[in-house]
Amino acid sequence: MNNPETGRGKQSGRVPGIISRSRILSFLDRLCSSVHERLKTGFFARIFCSYPEKRIKRTSDDGKSLSFRRKIAGRIENSFFVNSVYRTVNFFITCRLKVYGAFLFAFAAVSGVYYLMAGFLSERGFIPPSSYSVFILTSAVLVSAILLISSRKTLFEAASESRIMKRILPVMGIEPEKTSYDGERGRSVVGLIFGIFAGSLSIFVKPVLIIGALLALIVVALVVSKPEFGVVCLIFIAPLLPTMPVAAFLILVVASYFIKIIRGKRQLAFETVDLFVLIFAALTMFGGLVSLSSESLSPSFLRLCLLFGFFIVASVKQTRDWLKRYAISVIASAVIVSLYGILMYFVGSKVGPTWLDASLFSDISGRAVSTLENPNMLGEYLILILPIAVSALITGEFFKRTQVFFFTLVMGFCLVLTWSRGAWLGFIFALVIMLLIWHKRSLWLVFGGIVAFPLATFVMPSSILNRFMSIGNLADTSTSYRVNIWRSAIRMVRDRMVTGIGIGEGAWKQIYPDYTLPGIEQAPHSHNLFMQISVEMGIIALIVFLTILFLSYQSGFTLFLRLSRSEKVDPSGLLSNDAAGVIPSSGRKSRSSSPSLKIRLAAAGPLCGIFGVLVQGTTDYSWYNYRVYLLFWLILGLAVAFVKNGREYVPADNDTGQIPTSEYSEIDIPG
Repeated sequence: MNNPETGRGKQSGRVPGIISRSRILSFLDRLCSSVHERLKTGFFARIFCSYPEKRIKRTSDDGKSLSFRRKIAGRIENSFFVNSVYRTVNFFITCRLKVYGAFLFAFAAVSGVYYLMAGFLSERGFIPPSSYSVFILTSAVLVSAILLISSRKTLFEAASESRIMKRILPVMGIEPEKTSYDGERGRSVVGLIFGIFAGSLSIFVKPVLIIGALLALIVVALVVSKPEFGVVCLIFIAPLLPTMPVAAFLILVVASYFIKIIRGKRQLAFETVDLFVLIFAALTMFGGLVSLSSESLSPSFLRLCLLFGFFIVASVKQTRDWLKRYAISVIASAVIVSLYGILMYFVGSKVGPTWLDASLFSDISGRAVSTLENPNMLGEYLILILPIAVSALITGEFFKRTQVFFFTLVMGFCLVLTWSRGAWLGFIFALVIMLLIWHKRSLWLVFGGIVAFPLATFVMPSSILNRFMSIGNLADTSTSYRVNIWRSAIRMVRDRMVTGIGIGEGAWKQIYPDYTLPGIEQAPHSHNLFMQISVEMGIIALIVFLTILFLSYQSGFTLFLRLSRSEKVDPSGLLSNDAAGVIPSSGRKSRSSSPSLKIRLAAAGPLCGIFGVLVQGTTDYSWYNYRVYLLFWLILGLAVAFVKNGREYVPADNDTGQIPTSEYSEIDIPG
């Protein structure tokens, strides 16, 4: 008989009933509750749940100083550069499509005619095959131009009515339903004149470069106008493009934020963890200045620039909507990288036996590398992102669950194809931590996994099982190779403990031969993240780095404890327009729609990704790949930003006094 109060009958008590009748399950349930309670109240809580939530604020009582800053902000606000940028962005958005069509038609026509004449007037008397791509491009542009000329809509109107753009515009921070532009702008004759001028430039420059330059100009204007959009793009392109274009784009984003901060349009939320990252940045530059090699200055400066990726995500106050967009961009980019890696593995190129011990793994033909050109770097990148996708799968906050389930499978399959044992192990540890943060009964899954592991020999492919079981096998040349390098690196740290040898491959190649062991004369680095930091920058830098990690996790667990003790969490911005917020037919919210759970797992995703990378970092060094280095700091910054944002949803009056309040205590810095 159904219970009229719940409408669920006896089914509502089915799971608790099974637990109470089973001694084993009852014991596991009590064990899970005991472990979680001890974590909340024991030694772990006293160490990891007491983060000093202090925002560092620069204050000054000097009215002249305040007046000077306002004067500078006013000059920037009214400067030709800032006004030109905003006028440019506004023009491009509100310009009619027929103006774009006129520009493209004139550009394609002039470029096509020039290449035709150049081909027929040449000594060969025909169009060279090298120009075929130009004609394909101009033909496509001409067709597009004709379609655009017939439209009277503005660019924004057309974009807001497109199904695809309706999904892309919110990621850019533009909400079509909240934005409108009156009137039509732009003249077709102006577009025609500029098109003829741009087409004439094709005499000196390839048409593709001209189109690329115009698109780059639009992107630059958008980033300067809205730096958060730049962060979304930066996260997306980081694993896809070469290092230097990514670094240049990062500098643009940082400069745009700097202008906004001076103008008072953005606020800094600088805390203890940010201060230690700043110290680490100073030590990075110091590592280039005191290096034993003259080649260290360039890599140290590049690392310093990339390190600012952390600050633009974590130290500039972010709304939760933008943090969600960052997470969406992270996952979307990782899916593209994974699909490309899978495609390369099966129908394209993959690294061969040089990355494997052929005598032990003869059944593995190669390893996926994708855009990162190294299977271990690809594996480290994927374990950095996969926990974010898992958190989205549990809560449904960033994507629909069916979508993120597919994304997770794609990334997981690509992770397998890297054949990186360190990445596999790192992901397992990251997933275990994620489960423990998710729910106390997730310990059941951990126990079940341990018990079921022996059965893996009957289910798992032998190639995967053999590869995984070879972890720690000194007969594997890869393992013995690393152990011998570690022995040399320890001696290097012992001799240069304070300052290190300097940053980069140049310093390592210069010093390592003096410490190498027989048979290991060639090594690019120490194959250990923590050891390499000590070798390059000294033991002080390692201590600062470990402090950054400790404070990051301490801030996260402090938030988690506060959420567990809070009676009420503000759901605004968490459940709206969200598949996970749907109320089941029983009239009760599903557990996955809990605002507290969404706040917790949003921060736990990047924190667990960082933890997985640290596990792999004990057997490999990834920071020589500058894109992975940037992504490490971006994801760490995302974790810190989610924690800072999560505190705003927990009322301060619910605190018990054992954990910090949501209000910041200020640290005044004179001047």
